[in-house]
Amino acid sequence: MMNLKAKILQVLEIKKFTYADLASYLNISESDLDFSLENNTLEIRTLELISKELRIPLYSFFRENFDGFDFEKEAYYNVNIWSKEESKYTLELKALRQEIEQLRIDLRNKDLLIDALEAQVAKS
Repeated sequence: MMNLKAKILQVLEIKKFTYADLASYLNISESDLDFSLENNTLEIRTLELISKELRIPLYSFFRENFDGFDFEKEAYYNVNIWSKEESKYTLELKALRQEIEQLRIDLRNKDLLIDALEAQVAKS
Protein backbone atom coordinates (compact mmCIF):
# COMPACT_ATOMS: atom_id res chain seq x y z
CA MET A 1 0.00 0.00 0.00
CA MET A 2 1.29 3.42 -0.99
CA ASN A 3 2.03 5.91 1.80
CA LEU A 4 0.50 9.37 1.90
CA LYS A 5 3.62 11.16 0.66
CA ALA A 6 3.93 8.80 -2.31
CA LYS A 7 0.28 9.44 -3.22
CA ILE A 8 0.78 13.20 -2.98
CA LEU A 9 3.92 13.01 -5.13
CA GLN A 10 2.09 10.93 -7.71
CA VAL A 11 -0.73 13.47 -7.97
CA LEU A 12 1.76 16.35 -8.07
CA GLU A 13 3.47 14.70 -11.03
CA ILE A 14 0.20 14.20 -12.88
CA LYS A 15 -0.86 17.78 -12.17
CA LYS A 16 2.60 19.06 -13.16
CA PHE A 17 3.19 20.69 -9.77
CA THR A 18 6.34 20.39 -7.72
CA TYR A 19 6.69 19.46 -4.10
CA ALA A 20 8.15 22.95 -3.58
CA ASP A 21 5.00 24.47 -5.13
CA LEU A 22 2.86 22.54 -2.68
CA ALA A 23 4.97 23.52 0.33
CA SER A 24 4.84 27.15 -0.78
CA TYR A 25 1.05 26.99 -1.15
CA LEU A 26 0.82 25.59 2.39
CA ASN A 27 3.18 28.30 3.69
CA ILE A 28 5.53 25.72 5.19
CA SER A 29 9.01 24.55 4.28
CA GLU A 30 9.55 21.37 2.33
CA SER A 31 11.42 19.92 5.31
CA ASP A 32 8.49 20.66 7.64
CA LEU A 33 6.11 19.04 5.17
CA ASP A 34 8.45 16.04 4.90
CA PHE A 35 8.62 15.75 8.67
CA SER A 36 4.83 15.86 9.02
CA LEU A 37 4.30 13.26 6.33
CA GLU A 38 7.04 10.91 7.51
CA ASN A 39 5.98 11.06 11.17
CA ASN A 40 2.23 10.99 10.55
CA THR A 41 1.76 14.35 12.24
CA LEU A 42 0.15 16.13 9.32
CA GLU A 43 -2.91 18.01 10.52
CA ILE A 44 -6.20 17.24 8.82
CA ARG A 45 -6.52 20.94 7.95
CA THR A 46 -3.25 20.72 6.05
CA LEU A 47 -4.37 17.56 4.28
CA GLU A 48 -7.59 19.36 3.38
CA LEU A 49 -5.60 22.26 1.90
CA ILE A 50 -3.54 19.77 -0.11
CA SER A 51 -6.76 18.17 -1.32
CA LYS A 52 -8.15 21.53 -2.42
CA GLU A 53 -4.94 22.62 -4.14
CA LEU A 54 -4.64 19.35 -6.04
CA ARG A 55 -8.40 19.27 -6.68
CA ILE A 56 -8.87 15.74 -5.46
CA PRO A 57 -11.29 14.54 -2.79
CA LEU A 58 -9.92 14.35 0.71
CA TYR A 59 -11.08 10.75 1.09
CA SER A 60 -9.06 9.73 -1.96
CA PHE A 61 -5.85 9.86 0.06
CA PHE A 62 -7.08 6.73 1.78
CA ARG A 63 -7.74 4.75 -1.41
CA GLU A 64 -5.47 2.37 -3.33
CA ASN A 65 -4.74 3.96 -6.73
CA PHE A 66 -6.01 6.26 -9.46
CA ASP A 67 -4.92 4.54 -12.68
CA GLY A 68 -6.77 5.90 -15.67
CA PHE A 69 -8.21 8.94 -13.91
CA ASP A 70 -8.25 12.01 -16.12
CA PHE A 71 -7.81 15.00 -13.80
CA GLU A 72 -8.54 17.47 -16.58
CA LYS A 73 -11.95 16.08 -17.50
CA GLU A 74 -13.35 14.59 -14.30
CA ALA A 75 -14.75 16.60 -11.43
CA TYR A 76 -12.45 16.17 -8.47
CA TYR A 77 -15.20 15.37 -6.00
CA ASN A 78 -17.17 12.67 -7.75
CA VAL A 79 -14.90 9.66 -8.09
CA ASN A 80 -12.74 7.34 -6.09
CA ILE A 81 -9.53 8.06 -7.96
CA TRP A 82 -7.59 5.15 -6.47
CA SER A 83 -10.10 2.45 -7.34
CA LYS A 84 -9.07 0.32 -10.32
CA GLU A 85 -12.72 -0.53 -10.95
CA GLU A 86 -13.69 3.15 -10.86
CA SER A 87 -11.01 4.07 -13.38
CA LYS A 88 -11.98 1.10 -15.59
CA TYR A 89 -15.63 2.18 -15.58
CA THR A 90 -14.67 5.81 -16.08
CA LEU A 91 -12.73 4.89 -19.23
CA GLU A 92 -15.56 2.66 -20.48
CA LEU A 93 -18.12 5.43 -19.88
CA LYS A 94 -15.91 7.92 -21.70
CA ALA A 95 -15.65 5.58 -24.70
CA LEU A 96 -19.42 5.02 -24.72
CA ARG A 97 -20.11 8.76 -24.54
CA GLN A 98 -17.77 9.34 -27.48
CA GLU A 99 -19.51 6.58 -29.44
CA ILE A 100 -22.93 8.07 -28.66
CA GLU A 101 -21.75 11.51 -29.78
CA GLN A 102 -20.46 10.03 -33.05
CA LEU A 103 -23.79 8.29 -33.59
CA ARG A 104 -25.61 11.60 -33.02
CA ILE A 105 -23.40 13.26 -35.63
CA ASP A 106 -24.05 10.41 -38.08
CA LEU A 107 -27.79 10.66 -37.44
CA ARG A 108 -27.79 14.43 -38.06
CA ASN A 109 -25.87 13.91 -41.30
CA LYS A 110 -28.34 11.24 -42.45
CA ASP A 111 -31.27 13.50 -41.56
CA LEU A 112 -29.72 16.26 -43.68
CA LEU A 113 -29.23 13.81 -46.56
CA ILE A 114 -32.86 12.66 -46.28
CA ASP A 115 -34.06 16.28 -46.26
CA ALA A 116 -31.96 17.05 -49.35
CA LEU A 117 -33.23 13.97 -51.19
CA GLU A 118 -36.85 14.78 -50.28
CA ALA A 119 -36.38 18.34 -51.52
CA GLN A 120 -34.89 17.02 -54.75
CA VAL A 121 -37.81 14.59 -55.24
CA ALA A 122 -40.31 17.38 -54.54
CA LYS A 123 -38.74 19.50 -57.31
CA SER A 124 -39.05 16.68 -59.82
